[in-house]
Amino acid sequence: MTIFAIMLPTPTPALSEAIKRLFPTDHLAISETQYLISAGGTVVDLSAKLGVYDINDPTKAVGNAVIFATSSYFGRAPATVWEWIKTKLETPPSA
Repeated sequence: MTIFAIMLPTPTPALSEAIKRLFPTDHLAISETQYLISAGGTVVDLSAKLGVYDINDPTKAVGNAVIFATSSYFGRAPATVWEWIKTKLETPPSA
């Protein structure tokens, strides 16, 4: 599965709630402006699903975010972050 990194420039409650509602067991909150989501599809698909930007309806938006699809990862973080990433990369998402 693909893990997406979602970066919000400022806290956006509507977008945070959309992430939690649409991906209840397939998201990890790093902070109130940074999330990881395990999902299928592309960054464009995820952007539309979350309401960030939909090319079919560009006037509808819940908030601003930059979305990256990860191909590899590295860094320093709590063990729970690395365990979540490993688990999600090895299993299909539930949503």
